[in-house]
Amino acid sequence: MLRKRIRTRIHLLCVTGALVGGLTLSGGTAEAGARDDAGVRALPAGVYFQNEGTVQGWSNYPQKPQKQGVIRDVTTPAYKGGNAIEAKQTYINEGGGYHSETVQASTQAVGQDRYYGQAIYVAPNWQFHNQNVTFQQWSPEDPEGPWELMFLQNDELRIGGSGGFSANVAKVTDLRGTWIRIVTRLKFHATDGAIEIWVNGVKKYSKTGVTVLPKTSKTVRWSSGIYCTGWRENPPAGPSELSVFHDQARIANSYGLAEPANW
Repeated sequence: MLRKRIRTRIHLLCVTGALVGGLTLSGGTAEAGARDDAGVRALPAGVYFQNEGTVQGWSNYPQKPQKQGVIRDVTTPAYKGGNAIEAKQTYINEGGGYHSETVQASTQAVGQDRYYGQAIYVAPNWQFHNQNVTFQQWSPEDPEGPWELMFLQNDELRIGGSGGFSANVAKVTDLRGTWIRIVTRLKFHATDGAIEIWVNGVKKYSKTGVTVLPKTSKTVRWSSGIYCTGWRENPPAGPSELSVFHDQARIANSYGLAEPANW
């Protein structure tokens, strides 16, 4: 666990050094195996961000969950390395937002092609219900607001939102109590855009050669956690306390680099 946290801090130092050196979101990344002046190993070529299951290292650290929400490091369950992030929310008999999230700002701009990978886990006794429980989303930054969401509803993994793409992506009936690996490709383009989704190594959704743009904003942020959207206006259809666990988050320029099983 200690080694993993050290690696996460090293990755942060590398990203900071890359930005200072002129490697911006639209530019290149450090070569694989390259070292900065301090002798710290940089991220692999083609990797723009990664986090190995700790709340540190995200743009919004220290996080501030809504209401009685919790976002914290845990040692179990963990996908790799002995720790993961638990995003938890508890219903308190009032409406409004129920968000517990990590956020990485300015992860992609119009004209760019990115792959977002992570592993998520829900408990073996997770109760399927007909309310949206979002676990990751991409949001425009200027002006800001929700855009494309990925969520669990009943026994399905779904996408939806104002981005114009809605689908039942995969069944998760038999995946409770297991780590579910998800990679999402977003290519922002007015006519040749793409959105593709892999679940546990299998491509489950693909739209290419279409318009994929984050409304009027030029950039988006990536948020990961738990969003009990159904609780805004209605009491829980399932349990009043829910947790989603997250590990091995990475943004890269290919599916192979973003796939959690590969690193």
